[in-house]
Amino acid sequence: MKVELVIGASSGLGQALVRLSMVEPDSRVIAISRSTLPPFTHPDVQWICCDNSPGAIARAVEALAPFAGIITRITLCNGRLHDHGIVPEKKLEQLDEQSLTRLLHSNTIVPALWLRALIPLLHATPQVVLSVLSARVGSIGDNRLGGWYSYRASKAALNQLLQCCAIEAARRAKGVKLVAYHPGTVDTRLSRPFQQRLRPEQLLSPEQAARHLMQVTAELMPDGTLSYLDWRGKTIPW
Repeated sequence: MKVELVIGASSGLGQALVRLSMVEPDSRVIAISRSTLPPFTHPDVQWICCDNSPGAIARAVEALAPFAGIITRITLCNGRLHDHGIVPEKKLEQLDEQSLTRLLHSNTIVPALWLRALIPLLHATPQVVLSVLSARVGSIGDNRLGGWYSYRASKAALNQLLQCCAIEAARRAKGVKLVAYHPGTVDTRLSRPFQQRLRPEQLLSPEQAARHLMQVTAELMPDGTLSYLDWRGKTIPW
């Protein structure tokens, strides 16, 4: 028996990952979501409702304790690009304190809270790949266009947090392999306002994106480092 954990499981990519994971042999999926109603049910899927507050995260991770030694894959799908007045900025004058704060909370702080709770849980786990959804636009070296200040900054900050976590995990949880993962442009609510100029082959369905993620991370081994990879398995510059 192996356990696969999907956090942010009610998102488009999260649901696709749950569905793909639950058909693997001898696999149990624990799906964690803010939604109080699971989008679907299955005998091999356990849904946990969590609002991503520190206390709720602590309770959710406490419920994972019986499975700690057999968790083989964890994927954090949390993230926000636009929502309720939040729009990617095209120039400095569009920077808004509330929008910047909300994006930093969703894209940086929430994953950091999950890592804080998960790494102690995984201290004796033999081998687990822990992937966190980052983005290519979080790369400083790859930034040639500018703009999207808040989103870029929140993902760049996430990458730095993951790097620090990988260094610490190399001492405290040697079986953990950390990945900052860019899933490509996935046909979900997050990307929908920005799909008009894409060629059809540039847009991935949630099912395709989930399959790529599982393929890219399948052969990764714990090595005490953070990998920054895209959906093709290629390394992204920091």
